[in-house]
Parts: sequence; C-alpha cells; structure tokens
Amino acid sequence: MSAFYLKGVAPPHVTINQIFAGMMPSMAIVVLCMVLMYLWPGLTLWLPQYLYGR
Repeated sequence: MSAFYLKGVAPPHVTINQIFAGMMPSMAIVVLCMVLMYLWPGLTLWLPQYLYGR
C-alpha cells in the first residue's frame, strides 16, 4: 500500500517499478527474518525470557 502512496507523492519521472526496486532490499530482510523465526523460534523468544524470566 505504501508503494502506491509513494507513487502518488513522487515526482512524475519516478516509476512504480523504481519504487518496488527500492523496496526489495528491505523486503528481503523481512523475509529472511521470518524464515529465521520459523526455523529457530528460540531466537525470537530468548529476549522476553531473558527480561521477564519464567
């Protein structure tokens, strides 16, 4: 949704393909983090367990 908002406020020479290309590195990081959380859930849960204990 924000890509289309950015297209609306961007100068006319900026294309939607350029906006999506600029988003790809951050999207890749999000997907990588989701895969890591799926494979190793303890990686995600160690900080709350450390802070609040069990």
